[in-house]
Amino acid sequence: MSTKIVNQLNRQLDMQLPLNTCHTHIDLIALTNAILAELGVGHSTDPRPSMRVPPSAQDLEEIVVVGQSIRLPGDINNPSSFWQSLLEQRDDIMTPVPPSRWDHSSFYRSPDSKSPAAPCDITLDKAGWIDLSSFDHSFFGLGFSEAFFVSPTIRLSLELAFEALENANIPISKIKGSDMGVFVANAMDDGYIQLLFADKGWGGKSVAQVSTHSSC
Repeated sequence: MSTKIVNQLNRQLDMQLPLNTCHTHIDLIALTNAILAELGVGHSTDPRPSMRVPPSAQDLEEIVVVGQSIRLPGDINNPSSFWQSLLEQRDDIMTPVPPSRWDHSSFYRSPDSKSPAAPCDITLDKAGWIDLSSFDHSFFGLGFSEAFFVSPTIRLSLELAFEALENANIPISKIKGSDMGVFVANAMDDGYIQLLFADKGWGGKSVAQVSTHSSC
């Protein structure tokens, strides 16, 4: 969204603001003053005093990024393609719902529809899609039947964790048996689990089995 704002400002005002302008000037007043200064009709000084207290040296903790991995819509699968997409200001990332995801026409409800809203209505016609069909289960030591129970979120986490190590030139053999940990802020794929239940008709006992497979 911040990139879109900057691109729109550049088009309408014939400017060359950098793409990180909204991150440098984080509120409307600061952004307005920066634009006025760029146009030569104002100054960039924020009239409000800053309430931010600079951290002391002992409060700072060094963090070093040695490896990166990315999986974003539009076939953006590595840091270089991510930055290239920003430079090119790509507008083709949001695409129609592919048939392989769901029968979109059965659930789509136009925003201007006069019919009453119903459960499971979908009002979007485009979104960003990530490839989930090329997971190499054997690479991670998973059999075909076991991989079936691993949700798409867990599959992506496995791929991204390995790619981050690969990007940092850290071989798996170097961390095997070490105290290294991988921490991912993520949520359960409840929808995927429910689809499995609906397809197989599993009961309470199978819930524990699926949870065990998903955490591997």
